Amino acid sequence: MTTYTPRHDDGDSTSTGGESAPTDTSAAGAAATIHRVGKRAYLHHLDLIRATTFSLVIFVHCLTQTTDEFNNLPVNTTSLLLHFTRNTFFALTGFVLMYQNYDKADFQTTTFWRRRIKLVIFPYLIWSAIYWLVQQVWARGRIGELAADPIGGLREFAELAAWGLSGFQMYFLFVMLQVYLLFPLILWLVRRTAGRHALLLGASLAVQVAITITITWWTPPPTVAEYWWHHYATFVPYQFFILYGAVAAVHRDAIGRWLQGKGWWLFGALVATGTLAVGIYLGGVWFGGQPVHDHDSAFFPWLLPFLIVAITCLYAAAAHWGKTWREFTPRFARVVAFASNRSFGVFLAHVLVLYFVLKPQSGDQPWILATLGQPWGTIGTYVLTIAGSLLLMELLRRLPGSVYLTGRPRLRLRRTAA
Repeated sequence: MTTYTPRHDDGDSTSTGGESAPTDTSAAGAAATIHRVGKRAYLHHLDLIRATTFSLVIFVHCLTQTTDEFNNLPVNTTSLLLHFTRNTFFALTGFVLMYQNYDKADFQTTTFWRRRIKLVIFPYLIWSAIYWLVQQVWARGRIGELAADPIGGLREFAELAAWGLSGFQMYFLFVMLQVYLLFPLILWLVRRTAGRHALLLGASLAVQVAITITITWWTPPPTVAEYWWHHYATFVPYQFFILYGAVAAVHRDAIGRWLQGKGWWLFGALVATGTLAVGIYLGGVWFGGQPVHDHDSAFFPWLLPFLIVAITCLYAAAAHWGKTWREFTPRFARVVAFASNRSFGVFLAHVLVLYFVLKPQSGDQPWILATLGQPWGTIGTYVLTIAGSLLLMELLRRLPGSVYLTGRPRLRLRRTAA
């Protein structure tokens, strides 16, 4: 299989990993790329993981925004299982960062922070401001209020941005910034525990179980509650998955060999752990008086086995495609590379696009739902949100300052023939 080597350290890669694959698929082109760049081989299966993860995250957001999220049992059951996407996101971040830096003898914390954090913090602040202005100010007719009290408005925005609350997906970036700040410590820990990574993950998993139990059943006192409910916007509930991805990057070759021939075992484990999670959830709703919708459902302790298995299954399927089928599916490979390259920007913008897709009203519901009905209303919303987000990214990626809007470098405008 032909592999390529991207420029991981030129400051152009996003938080979830690397440059897009070169378009030259010849062996000579690959050799020239490797000779020119001299970096690690490009892991194409990560593109498939990235594109799949972001696509499913957007689907969940479209699903919950076009249905009765708080009372619909099938919707909440689906959302429960698709919570694995947020943990995949952080595992992928840990994997990519460790893959790029584990063997780097000249790793410097300040250089890493300078190159990486700017790719997230500027898009985070800009898009947080956009969501605040559109959804909190303009949509609620508060423009005059903001003009009369700009200092109060800035204070409101700062409070929202301090916890990733301007858009309901922005906490992802807020947590990512924390991961970047902590990564030098993570790198030191993984290097220091070389040969004992199983113990490291075991200890991290034990901590993860304790965290999920605490989130699920502990009621904080009033003095703590105001801050406690922000736990989802901290790295703490995701610490195991970040380490899971980081350690997997170090042992990727051994993991790849171990996964071979275990497809049916993995599928069986996925079904079993998914059945366990759904069964306990439904039992709690039907017989235990638990609410249909729980804001902390992503952190249920009994969901943990499914999350781990689902991430492993997605990695195994993507790795199998990258090794066995990618060269025989060139069109699909190009779609995957394109989607992966734009995924970060699409994730930033999709909630804004979704807002405007659902804004036209027909009676007491969005026009698209009233016109198409269900499930076509949700499907149509998803398709329009994806398409609109991609179109918006194509525009923003060609503007000066693209890196500050999308976390990716500006795309050159194509010259038309005279």
